[in-house]
Amino acid sequence: MVRGNSLIEDLGFLVNNPQYSDLEIKCKGDIVLYGNRAILAARSEVFDRILFTRTTEICERQISFPKIEVKTMSVILKYLYTGLVPEKDLTTDNVFEILQAADFFQLENIQDLVSEFYKKQCEKEGYENKSPELLSEAVRLMSPLANNGVIRYLVDSVAKIPLDSIGFNRLSLQGFQCLLLQKDEKKIFMSSEYSVFRFAVLTAATKVSQEAFSALEKELPPWNEVERSLYTVSDNKIRKGEISEAIVKTMNSFMEHIDLRRIDAKIIAKIIEPLDIVPSNKMFDSYRFQACMKTPQPAFHGTNGIKWERNIGSHLIISDDGYTVSASQHCSHYGSVRTNNLMSSGTYELHVQFGKDDNNSWVGICDERLKFSASAGSQPYGWVFGSNGYCSHNNNQILIARNLEYVNTKIIVHLNMDNKTVAFSVNGKRHPPITSWTNLSSNLYFVASLGYRGKIRILPIER
Repeated sequence: MVRGNSLIEDLGFLVNNPQYSDLEIKCKGDIVLYGNRAILAARSEVFDRILFTRTTEICERQISFPKIEVKTMSVILKYLYTGLVPEKDLTTDNVFEILQAADFFQLENIQDLVSEFYKKQCEKEGYENKSPELLSEAVRLMSPLANNGVIRYLVDSVAKIPLDSIGFNRLSLQGFQCLLLQKDEKKIFMSSEYSVFRFAVLTAATKVSQEAFSALEKELPPWNEVERSLYTVSDNKIRKGEISEAIVKTMNSFMEHIDLRRIDAKIIAKIIEPLDIVPSNKMFDSYRFQACMKTPQPAFHGTNGIKWERNIGSHLIISDDGYTVSASQHCSHYGSVRTNNLMSSGTYELHVQFGKDDNNSWVGICDERLKFSASAGSQPYGWVFGSNGYCSHNNNQILIARNLEYVNTKIIVHLNMDNKTVAFSVNGKRHPPITSWTNLSSNLYFVASLGYRGKIRILPIER
């Protein structure tokens, strides 16, 4: 190597080089790496304090970090010397340990570099569906209070999955706490506040006993069943004496992050209050707030994140906020557009409203092979309901809504990816799943197809 041509290469030559080092760094397992005091102190305030402000260690040749793996420390040293983090030294398995060490040494830039690598790897390997487990592991090694790119990425990924679709053994209490701590009104959050409450209770119950979990699960139906349960709630209510104090104690730590004002008063009165888990003052505040409000709070914290993608069929127009798609006056044939959320497990809903006097629109689901230049219902990759009252797939149509009036029709698409069924609600009436649609793909998007004068707007999910 010719010295003097590259500062990075020259400084990289000094990494773990005993010949040019005046310091031994003992790692986990008593494995030693070599470093230079001046370089490390100049690059890290933590090393500066350890090496030059602690009188007991000024003259010592060796410092020790018994909890840091040698491979992790090696990455830290390479960054301190060169400002680089070689991707060959990174894996999705060691990223958490490197981030923990970077946080200890107060190195924000390395956290950004490592976080960007982790995000790319997760997207490349298709780890989105594993995000609950990954978030649980991340906060176990770091902390629910940690705030770095990896934690934020994993929190955002978990937030895109409805909590009712996540098994209670997949997301730890610490991971769930981290999710709640980073809830943001402007970010995507695919779960209703009721679902947040339900997940907190049932997750806490799993830590107590199977009996506690089973009993509470019967009393707390999932979000898509809660409205019907209001009229069929069992009289065999669980009383406080039957609930372990551990559940109540755990719930207390979560209650400050759960906004009961977003849960319908009927749900609180008939389902939540009889459990006797929530402090009475919080129950009273919720009732009082809802009694004084002219309009109810949205059931979802933040946005459900579902918008129309910009990659669309010809002559279709997306509004600036991303919620409305319409066909231009030049639209002579159908065009299609899908939403921005990939669905592979769990239950989902899309609430939309057709435009006034719109008899030229369709809404439903599609897979990634859909051609945007044609109607989804005419393709083998689309399953949709139209403003004419028919469902269509691969040009095969089924009438489900007779005498449909074309006046601001409201449609809900109900998708259950676990049992691969899709159903539609039309102006408040829910129709049974389409039994002939037995070939749904494993990865789906919501889709809309529009012809001349067609217009579809995504509505907020309410109960």
